[in-house]
Amino acid sequence: MSATIAISEQQSMQCLVAAVQEMSLARSLDSVMRIVRTAARRLTGADGATFVLRDHNMCYYADEDAIAPLWKGQRFPMSICISGWSMLNRRPAIIEDIYQDSRIPVDAYRPTFVKSLLMVPVRSMDPIAAIGNYWAHKHIPSEEEISLLQSLADITAVNMENIQVYNELELRVKERTQELIDSLEREKKMNAVKSRMVSMASHELKTPLTTILSSTDLLEYQIGEDTEGKKAKHIDRIKSSAKRLTAMLNDFLAADQLEQGKAETYHETFDLAAFAAEITDEISGTLKRGQKLRHMHEGATEIVQDRKILRHILLNLLSNASKYSGEHQPIDLHTVVTPSQVTISVRDYGIGIPLEDQQRIFSDYFRASNVYGIQGTGLGLNIVKYYTELLGGTISFYSTPGEGTSFKLSFMFA
Repeated sequence: MSATIAISEQQSMQCLVAAVQEMSLARSLDSVMRIVRTAARRLTGADGATFVLRDHNMCYYADEDAIAPLWKGQRFPMSICISGWSMLNRRPAIIEDIYQDSRIPVDAYRPTFVKSLLMVPVRSMDPIAAIGNYWAHKHIPSEEEISLLQSLADITAVNMENIQVYNELELRVKERTQELIDSLEREKKMNAVKSRMVSMASHELKTPLTTILSSTDLLEYQIGEDTEGKKAKHIDRIKSSAKRLTAMLNDFLAADQLEQGKAETYHETFDLAAFAAEITDEISGTLKRGQKLRHMHEGATEIVQDRKILRHILLNLLSNASKYSGEHQPIDLHTVVTPSQVTISVRDYGIGIPLEDQQRIFSDYFRASNVYGIQGTGLGLNIVKYYTELLGGTISFYSTPGEGTSFKLSFMFA
Protein backbone atom coordinates (compact mmCIF):
# COMPACT_ATOMS: atom_id res chain seq x y z
CA MET A 1 0.00 0.00 0.00
CA SER A 2 1.15 3.55 -0.73
CA ALA A 3 2.83 5.31 2.19
CA THR A 4 1.15 8.55 1.15
CA ILE A 5 -2.65 8.68 1.01
CA ALA A 6 -4.21 10.48 -1.96
CA ILE A 7 -5.84 13.77 -1.01
CA SER A 8 -9.14 15.32 -2.09
CA GLU A 9 -9.54 17.81 -4.93
CA GLN A 10 -9.99 20.64 -2.44
CA GLN A 11 -6.90 19.59 -0.53
CA SER A 12 -5.00 19.33 -3.81
CA MET A 13 -5.85 22.93 -4.67
CA GLN A 14 -4.88 24.06 -1.19
CA CYS A 15 -1.57 22.19 -1.52
CA LEU A 16 -0.92 23.77 -4.93
CA VAL A 17 -1.76 27.27 -3.67
CA ALA A 18 0.49 26.77 -0.63
CA ALA A 19 3.34 25.67 -2.91
CA VAL A 20 2.82 28.74 -5.10
CA GLN A 21 2.93 31.03 -2.05
CA GLU A 22 6.05 29.38 -0.70
CA MET A 23 7.83 29.56 -4.05
CA SER A 24 6.98 33.26 -4.42
CA LEU A 25 9.18 33.86 -1.38
CA ALA A 26 11.96 31.50 -2.45
CA ARG A 27 15.26 33.14 -3.42
CA SER A 28 17.29 30.07 -4.33
CA LEU A 29 16.96 27.00 -6.52
CA ASP A 30 17.49 24.75 -3.50
CA SER A 31 14.44 26.29 -1.81
CA VAL A 32 12.32 25.81 -4.92
CA MET A 33 13.36 22.15 -5.27
CA ARG A 34 12.58 21.46 -1.63
CA ILE A 35 9.10 22.98 -1.98
CA VAL A 36 8.38 21.21 -5.27
CA ARG A 37 9.47 17.71 -4.28
CA THR A 38 7.29 17.85 -1.17
CA ALA A 39 4.28 19.31 -2.97
CA ALA A 40 4.60 16.88 -5.92
CA ARG A 41 4.39 13.88 -3.63
CA ARG A 42 1.43 15.27 -1.64
CA LEU A 43 -0.55 16.25 -4.77
CA THR A 44 -0.68 12.72 -6.16
CA GLY A 45 -0.23 10.57 -3.09
CA ALA A 46 2.98 9.15 -4.61
CA ASP A 47 5.59 7.16 -2.70
CA GLY A 48 8.38 9.29 -4.03
CA ALA A 49 9.15 12.46 -5.99
CA THR A 50 12.30 13.70 -7.71
CA PHE A 51 13.45 17.02 -9.10
CA VAL A 52 15.65 16.56 -12.17
CA LEU A 53 17.72 19.37 -13.68
CA ARG A 54 18.86 19.42 -17.29
CA ASP A 55 22.65 19.69 -17.38
CA HIS A 56 23.53 19.97 -21.09
CA ASN A 57 23.04 16.39 -22.37
CA MET A 58 22.68 14.90 -18.90
CA CYS A 59 19.85 14.53 -16.39
CA TYR A 60 20.93 15.52 -12.91
CA TYR A 61 18.75 14.11 -10.12
CA ALA A 62 19.18 17.12 -7.84
CA ASP A 63 16.65 16.40 -5.08
CA GLU A 64 14.14 13.80 -3.92
CA ASP A 65 11.49 13.00 -1.32
CA ALA A 66 10.73 9.28 -1.15
CA ILE A 67 10.09 6.28 1.09
CA ALA A 68 13.52 4.92 0.10
CA PRO A 69 16.58 6.29 -1.73
CA LEU A 70 16.29 6.84 -5.47
CA TRP A 71 19.04 8.61 -7.49
CA LYS A 72 19.78 11.87 -5.70
CA GLY A 73 23.11 13.35 -6.82
CA GLN A 74 23.46 11.07 -9.87
CA ARG A 75 23.64 12.00 -13.55
CA PHE A 76 22.36 9.97 -16.52
CA PRO A 77 22.47 10.65 -20.27
CA MET A 78 19.24 12.22 -21.48
CA SER A 79 18.99 9.64 -24.27
CA ILE A 80 18.56 6.72 -21.81
CA CYS A 81 16.70 8.47 -18.98
CA ILE A 82 12.90 8.79 -18.71
CA SER A 83 13.26 12.34 -17.38
CA GLY A 84 15.40 13.03 -20.47
CA TRP A 85 12.67 11.55 -22.68
CA SER A 86 10.08 13.83 -21.08
CA MET A 87 12.27 16.93 -21.56
CA LEU A 88 13.30 16.06 -25.14
CA ASN A 89 9.71 15.28 -26.17
CA ARG A 90 8.25 18.19 -24.16
CA ARG A 91 5.43 16.09 -22.72
CA PRO A 92 4.62 13.86 -19.76
CA ALA A 93 5.80 10.25 -19.57
CA ILE A 94 3.10 8.01 -18.03
CA ILE A 95 4.25 4.48 -17.22
CA GLU A 96 2.06 1.93 -15.40
CA ASP A 97 4.68 -0.86 -15.39
CA ILE A 98 8.33 0.15 -15.62
CA TYR A 99 9.33 -3.40 -16.57
CA GLN A 100 7.11 -3.34 -19.63
CA ASP A 101 8.24 -0.02 -21.11
CA SER A 102 11.21 0.11 -23.51
CA ARG A 103 12.04 3.69 -22.46
CA ILE A 104 13.00 2.57 -18.97
CA PRO A 105 16.62 1.56 -18.13
CA VAL A 106 15.48 -1.38 -16.00
CA ASP A 107 18.86 -2.01 -14.31
CA ALA A 108 18.77 1.49 -12.79
CA TYR A 109 15.30 0.81 -11.32
CA ARG A 110 15.77 -2.74 -9.97
CA PRO A 111 17.34 -1.62 -6.64
CA THR A 112 14.45 0.81 -6.02
CA PHE A 113 10.83 0.45 -4.89
CA VAL A 114 9.46 1.93 -8.13
CA LYS A 115 6.76 0.07 -10.08
CA SER A 116 4.93 2.95 -11.81
CA LEU A 117 5.84 6.58 -12.54
CA LEU A 118 4.75 9.92 -13.94
CA MET A 119 7.32 12.37 -15.28
CA VAL A 120 6.47 15.91 -16.48
CA PRO A 121 8.74 18.53 -18.06
CA VAL A 122 9.34 21.91 -16.43
CA ARG A 123 8.61 24.45 -19.19
CA SER A 124 6.91 23.27 -22.37
CA MET A 125 9.31 25.04 -24.74
CA ASP A 126 12.94 24.05 -24.24
CA PRO A 127 12.45 22.30 -20.86
CA ILE A 128 15.02 23.05 -18.17
CA ALA A 129 14.01 20.37 -15.65
CA ALA A 130 11.53 17.59 -14.91
CA ILE A 131 9.44 16.50 -11.93
CA GLY A 132 8.96 12.79 -11.33
CA ASN A 133 6.40 10.90 -9.20
CA TYR A 134 6.87 7.21 -8.30
CA TRP A 135 4.66 4.50 -6.85
CA ALA A 136 5.66 1.31 -5.05
CA HIS A 137 2.69 -0.50 -6.64
CA LYS A 138 1.25 -0.48 -10.14
CA HIS A 139 -0.60 2.75 -10.60
CA ILE A 140 -2.13 4.54 -13.57
CA PRO A 141 -1.98 8.31 -12.90
CA SER A 142 -5.37 9.97 -13.38
CA GLU A 143 -5.94 12.98 -15.64
CA GLU A 144 -6.31 15.07 -12.49
CA GLU A 145 -2.93 13.88 -11.12
CA ILE A 146 -1.23 14.58 -14.45
CA SER A 147 -2.85 18.01 -14.61
CA LEU A 148 -1.87 18.86 -11.02
CA LEU A 149 1.75 17.78 -11.51
CA GLN A 150 2.00 19.66 -14.81
CA SER A 151 0.51 22.78 -13.18
CA LEU A 152 3.13 22.53 -10.45
CA ALA A 153 5.82 22.16 -13.14
CA ASP A 154 4.54 25.26 -15.00
CA ILE A 155 4.55 27.31 -11.80
CA THR A 156 8.02 25.98 -11.02
CA ALA A 157 9.29 27.13 -14.43
CA VAL A 158 8.12 30.68 -13.75
CA ASN A 159 9.75 30.69 -10.31
CA MET A 160 13.03 29.30 -11.62
CA GLU A 161 13.14 32.08 -14.21
CA ASN A 162 12.27 34.65 -11.55
CA ILE A 163 15.08 33.36 -9.35
CA GLN A 164 17.50 33.61 -12.27
CA VAL A 165 16.45 37.23 -12.86
CA TYR A 166 16.62 37.94 -9.11
CA ASN A 167 20.10 36.41 -8.84
CA GLU A 168 21.31 38.37 -11.88
CA LEU A 169 19.95 41.61 -10.40
CA GLU A 170 21.48 40.77 -7.02
CA LEU A 171 24.81 40.06 -8.71
CA ARG A 172 24.63 43.37 -10.58
CA VAL A 173 23.83 45.20 -7.36
CA LYS A 174 26.77 43.50 -5.63
CA GLU A 175 29.09 44.28 -8.55
CA ARG A 176 27.94 47.90 -8.65
CA THR A 177 28.27 48.20 -4.88
CA GLN A 178 31.77 46.74 -5.07
CA GLU A 179 32.64 49.15 -7.88
CA LEU A 180 31.51 52.06 -5.71
CA ILE A 181 33.47 50.72 -2.73
CA ASP A 182 36.57 50.25 -4.91
CA SER A 183 36.11 53.72 -6.37
CA LEU A 184 35.83 55.25 -2.89
CA GLU A 185 38.88 53.29 -1.74
CA ARG A 186 40.86 54.47 -4.78
CA GLU A 187 39.78 58.05 -4.14
CA LYS A 188 40.67 57.70 -0.48
CA LYS A 189 44.05 56.26 -1.37
CA MET A 190 44.70 58.95 -3.97
CA ASN A 191 43.78 61.67 -1.46
CA ALA A 192 46.13 60.11 1.08
CA VAL A 193 48.87 59.91 -1.56
CA LYS A 194 48.31 63.52 -2.60
CA SER A 195 48.36 64.58 1.03
CA ARG A 196 51.67 62.78 1.52
CA MET A 197 52.99 64.30 -1.70
CA VAL A 198 52.07 67.81 -0.55
CA SER A 199 53.63 67.18 2.87
CA MET A 200 56.73 65.64 1.28
CA ALA A 201 56.99 68.41 -1.30
CA SER A 202 56.73 71.17 1.30
CA HIS A 203 59.51 69.51 3.30
CA GLU A 204 61.83 68.37 0.50
CA LEU A 205 61.50 71.44 -1.72
CA LYS A 206 62.24 73.80 1.15
CA THR A 207 65.99 73.05 1.30
CA PRO A 208 66.88 73.59 -2.41
CA LEU A 209 64.63 76.66 -2.60
CA THR A 210 66.33 78.13 0.48
CA THR A 211 69.72 77.40 -1.07
CA ILE A 212 68.73 79.11 -4.33
CA LEU A 213 67.36 82.18 -2.52
CA SER A 214 70.32 82.52 -0.17
CA SER A 215 72.86 82.05 -2.98
CA THR A 216 71.02 84.59 -5.13
CA ASP A 217 71.06 87.11 -2.28
CA LEU A 218 74.78 86.57 -1.69
CA LEU A 219 75.56 86.97 -5.39
CA GLU A 220 74.14 90.49 -5.28
CA TYR A 221 76.83 91.46 -2.76
CA GLN A 222 79.76 89.83 -4.59
CA ILE A 223 81.67 92.68 -6.20
CA GLY A 224 85.22 92.77 -7.58
CA GLU A 225 87.63 90.38 -9.22
CA ASP A 226 88.51 88.57 -6.01
CA THR A 227 84.93 87.40 -5.68
CA GLU A 228 84.77 85.44 -8.98
CA GLY A 229 85.49 82.17 -7.20
CA LYS A 230 82.74 82.81 -4.68
CA LYS A 231 80.31 83.71 -7.47
CA ALA A 232 81.08 80.46 -9.28
CA LYS A 233 80.48 78.54 -6.05
CA HIS A 234 77.08 80.17 -5.54
CA ILE A 235 76.14 79.61 -9.19
CA ASP A 236 77.05 75.91 -8.86
CA ARG A 237 74.90 75.70 -5.74
CA ILE A 238 71.98 77.30 -7.58
CA LYS A 239 72.37 74.93 -10.54
CA SER A 240 72.62 71.90 -8.28
CA SER A 241 69.56 72.93 -6.28
CA ALA A 242 67.59 73.62 -9.47
CA LYS A 243 68.46 70.17 -10.80
CA ARG A 244 67.45 68.66 -7.48
CA LEU A 245 64.13 70.50 -7.67
CA THR A 246 63.58 69.27 -11.21
CA ALA A 247 64.29 65.66 -10.21
CA MET A 248 61.89 65.87 -7.26
CA LEU A 249 59.14 67.45 -9.33
CA ASN A 250 59.61 64.76 -12.00
CA ASP A 251 59.16 62.11 -9.31
CA PHE A 252 55.99 63.74 -7.97
CA LEU A 253 54.53 64.17 -11.46
CA ALA A 254 55.41 60.59 -12.45
CA ALA A 255 53.88 59.23 -9.24
CA ASP A 256 50.67 61.19 -9.83
CA GLN A 257 50.52 59.99 -13.44
CA LEU A 258 50.98 56.36 -12.40
CA GLU A 259 48.36 56.64 -9.62
CA GLN A 260 45.82 57.86 -12.17
CA GLY A 261 46.73 55.12 -14.64
CA LYS A 262 47.69 57.65 -17.32
CA ALA A 263 51.12 56.25 -18.15
CA GLU A 264 51.38 55.21 -21.80
CA THR A 265 54.19 53.64 -23.79
CA TYR A 266 55.56 54.47 -27.23
CA HIS A 267 58.03 51.98 -28.70
CA GLU A 268 60.67 53.04 -31.17
CA THR A 269 63.92 51.70 -32.58
CA PHE A 270 67.12 53.29 -31.28
CA ASP A 271 70.79 52.62 -30.54
CA LEU A 272 71.14 51.52 -26.90
CA ALA A 273 74.90 52.14 -26.73
CA ALA A 274 74.55 55.69 -28.03
CA PHE A 275 71.52 56.26 -25.77
CA ALA A 276 73.51 55.12 -22.70
CA ALA A 277 76.37 57.41 -23.72
CA GLU A 278 73.93 60.36 -23.85
CA ILE A 279 72.61 59.50 -20.39
CA THR A 280 76.19 59.23 -19.09
CA ASP A 281 76.99 62.65 -20.51
CA GLU A 282 73.83 64.18 -19.10
CA ILE A 283 74.28 62.95 -15.55
CA SER A 284 78.05 63.45 -15.32
CA GLY A 285 77.55 67.14 -14.50
CA THR A 286 75.54 66.27 -11.40
CA LEU A 287 77.95 63.72 -9.91
CA LYS A 288 79.77 64.35 -6.66
CA ARG A 289 83.39 65.42 -6.72
CA GLY A 290 85.64 62.66 -8.00
CA GLN A 291 82.78 60.33 -8.93
CA LYS A 292 83.13 58.75 -12.35
CA LEU A 293 80.44 57.02 -14.37
CA ARG A 294 81.85 54.07 -16.32
CA HIS A 295 79.80 52.67 -19.20
CA MET A 296 80.41 49.36 -20.92
CA HIS A 297 78.31 47.84 -23.72
CA GLU A 298 78.20 44.29 -25.10
CA GLY A 299 76.46 42.81 -28.12
CA ALA A 300 74.30 44.45 -30.78
CA THR A 301 73.17 48.02 -30.24
CA GLU A 302 69.72 48.40 -31.84
CA ILE A 303 66.68 47.78 -29.64
CA VAL A 304 62.94 48.55 -29.71
CA GLN A 305 61.68 50.17 -26.51
CA ASP A 306 60.10 53.30 -25.05
CA ARG A 307 63.05 55.69 -25.09
CA LYS A 308 61.47 58.34 -22.84
CA ILE A 309 60.49 55.94 -20.05
CA LEU A 310 63.80 54.07 -20.21
CA ARG A 311 65.58 57.42 -19.88
CA HIS A 312 63.56 58.21 -16.73
CA ILE A 313 64.44 54.78 -15.28
CA LEU A 314 68.18 55.14 -15.90
CA LEU A 315 68.39 58.75 -14.69
CA ASN A 316 66.67 57.70 -11.48
CA LEU A 317 68.95 54.71 -10.86
CA LEU A 318 72.12 56.61 -11.74
CA SER A 319 71.09 59.59 -9.63
CA ASN A 320 70.50 57.25 -6.68
CA ALA A 321 73.87 55.58 -7.29
CA SER A 322 75.57 58.97 -7.04
CA LYS A 323 73.48 60.16 -4.09
CA TYR A 324 74.19 57.09 -1.95
CA SER A 325 77.88 56.86 -2.83
CA GLY A 326 80.74 58.89 -1.48
CA GLU A 327 83.07 61.24 -3.34
CA HIS A 328 85.60 59.58 -5.67
CA GLN A 329 83.56 56.35 -5.78
CA PRO A 330 82.86 54.98 -9.29
CA ILE A 331 79.47 54.06 -10.76
CA ASP A 332 79.15 51.32 -13.39
CA LEU A 333 76.55 51.25 -16.16
CA HIS A 334 76.57 47.98 -18.09
CA THR A 335 74.31 47.40 -21.13
CA VAL A 336 74.04 44.04 -22.90
CA VAL A 337 72.01 43.07 -25.97
CA THR A 338 71.66 39.40 -26.87
CA PRO A 339 69.35 37.74 -29.43
CA SER A 340 66.84 37.03 -26.64
CA GLN A 341 66.95 40.00 -24.27
CA VAL A 342 68.28 43.39 -23.21
CA THR A 343 69.99 43.68 -19.82
CA ILE A 344 70.93 46.94 -18.11
CA SER A 345 72.84 47.04 -14.82
CA VAL A 346 73.66 49.99 -12.57
CA ARG A 347 76.27 49.30 -9.88
CA ASP A 348 77.49 51.60 -7.14
CA TYR A 349 79.98 51.15 -4.29
CA GLY A 350 78.17 53.26 -1.72
CA ILE A 351 76.37 52.76 1.57
CA GLY A 352 74.21 49.82 0.40
CA ILE A 353 70.76 48.88 1.68
CA PRO A 354 70.28 47.42 5.19
CA LEU A 355 69.07 43.81 5.06
CA GLU A 356 65.93 44.60 7.08
CA ASP A 357 64.91 47.27 4.53
CA GLN A 358 65.51 45.32 1.33
CA GLN A 359 62.01 43.76 1.13
CA ARG A 360 60.36 47.20 1.15
CA ILE A 361 62.79 49.07 -1.07
CA PHE A 362 60.28 49.34 -3.97
CA SER A 363 57.42 50.62 -1.76
CA ASP A 364 56.24 54.16 -2.34
CA TYR A 365 57.58 56.81 0.06
CA PHE A 366 59.87 54.26 1.66
CA ARG A 367 63.42 55.26 2.53
CA ALA A 368 66.04 52.98 4.03
CA SER A 369 67.05 53.49 7.63
CA ASN A 370 70.64 54.45 6.73
CA VAL A 371 69.85 57.46 4.49
CA TYR A 372 69.33 59.99 7.27
CA GLY A 373 70.53 63.40 6.13
CA ILE A 374 70.38 62.47 2.42
CA GLN A 375 67.54 64.20 0.61
CA GLY A 376 64.96 62.19 -1.30
CA THR A 377 61.25 61.58 -1.74
CA GLY A 378 61.12 57.80 -1.37
CA LEU A 379 59.31 57.61 -4.71
CA GLY A 380 62.15 56.90 -7.12
CA LEU A 381 62.49 53.12 -6.90
CA ASN A 382 58.71 52.63 -6.73
CA ILE A 383 58.42 54.56 -10.01
CA VAL A 384 61.35 52.66 -11.53
CA LYS A 385 59.73 49.30 -10.73
CA TYR A 386 56.36 50.38 -12.13
CA TYR A 387 57.92 51.78 -15.31
CA THR A 388 60.04 48.64 -15.78
CA GLU A 389 56.98 46.41 -15.55
CA LEU A 390 55.06 48.80 -17.84
CA LEU A 391 57.75 48.15 -20.45
CA GLY A 392 57.35 44.38 -19.98
CA GLY A 393 60.58 44.01 -18.04
CA THR A 394 61.72 42.84 -14.61
CA ILE A 395 63.95 44.49 -12.03
CA SER A 396 66.09 42.82 -9.40
CA PHE A 397 68.90 43.91 -7.10
CA TYR A 398 71.47 42.75 -4.63
CA SER A 399 73.03 44.92 -1.97
CA THR A 400 75.58 44.63 0.79
CA PRO A 401 75.55 47.32 3.48
CA GLY A 402 78.74 49.36 3.29
CA GLU A 403 79.76 47.84 -0.06
CA GLY A 404 77.15 49.06 -2.52
CA THR A 405 74.12 48.08 -4.56
CA SER A 406 73.51 46.71 -8.05
CA PHE A 407 70.19 46.98 -9.92
CA LYS A 408 69.52 44.80 -12.94
CA LEU A 409 66.81 45.43 -15.57
CA SER A 410 65.84 42.72 -18.05
CA PHE A 411 63.64 43.11 -21.14
CA MET A 412 62.78 40.49 -23.67
CA PHE A 413 64.29 41.66 -26.94
CA ALA A 414 61.71 42.53 -29.59
